[in-house]
Amino acid sequence: SVSYESVLIHFRKMNDFVQSLKGIPERWWLMPIAEGKWSPGEIIAHLIEWDRFLPKAAEPAPARQDGAPRLGEADELNARAARWAREEASREEVLAAFHHTRTRLLKRLESVPGTDRDAPFFIGNRSLTLTDYLKGLADHDEHHRKQIEAFLRTRDGSRNGPASDSREGFGCKLAQGL
Repeated sequence: SVSYESVLIHFRKMNDFVQSLKGIPERWWLMPIAEGKWSPGEIIAHLIEWDRFLPKAAEPAPARQDGAPRLGEADELNARAARWAREEASREEVLAAFHHTRTRLLKRLESVPGTDRDAPFFIGNRSLTLTDYLKGLADHDEHHRKQIEAFLRTRDGSRNGPASDSREGFGCKLAQGL
């Protein structure tokens, strides 16, 4: 199974990947990655919102009842994040916000004692550990990183758009307890 430490390494690498998006052409930042999909900028804003939820999951066990938004809330959260990236924030602001939120999250997670990393807690009626929860978030990061990378590859020269993938409304999976 995946270790807590390996998930933290993943979170750091994802921050490096996100910061590398400073280098893509400005016009690609808000270009949908495929028909009916978000743009790279909207995807990163969406990831920021999920990072903001996480500290609740990293609280000591008694306070840790509610680590993820409910389904309706998740949709609202996603829509708000996408709108912020599209209409209000510059690319620099989105990337800085991701860096800030992810770095703060990592500091918090590094300080969680070993016993709490694997203590079960509930999201809805599903029992999982902080390590399980973080693994779900790391998978979510990966899903979106691959989408963005596929999009950037197609922009760099090949003909057809990235493979379509209907997992956008991730609010979906986490709200149902991964």
